[in-house]
Amino acid sequence: MPIDAAVNRTTTAMRLMLTLLAMLVLAGCAGTPQFTELRTSVTPPAELEPSADAELSVRLHDASGTLAETSLGQLSSGPWPVVLRYDSRSLEEARAPQLSAELRQQGRLTHVTEEPVLLRADASDESITLPLSPRPGTSPP
Repeated sequence: MPIDAAVNRTTTAMRLMLTLLAMLVLAGCAGTPQFTELRTSVTPPAELEPSADAELSVRLHDASGTLAETSLGQLSSGPWPVVLRYDSRSLEEARAPQLSAELRQQGRLTHVTEEPVLLRADASDESITLPLSPRPGTSPP
């Protein structure tokens, strides 16, 4: 085999490998989440004094399941500011995404948002307040 043919084959193989590597890198970038933050405030009833073990959970979800969730402990009197970090593309693809909160004290679910807040795709610019209400049928801990 002439030397020129061997060099040409090697060059072609290198170009093919570099092209495949570039495509792999671009595919990796396309699948990377685009995180954004949603700032919200959870407002408890005025008379609520959270127990020492109280845990607040805020959840962004749609019909397919949870898109993002965060929890806070060691709660003082409210309102409680919450930052929820999520992939903005998942919100764009979601069907009727909703934001809700719940408060657990002494292992029991004691307070919930009565009506989840329906979000729009541009929700990260909004100020959202989630009011908590006592869960029906529960007594204070």
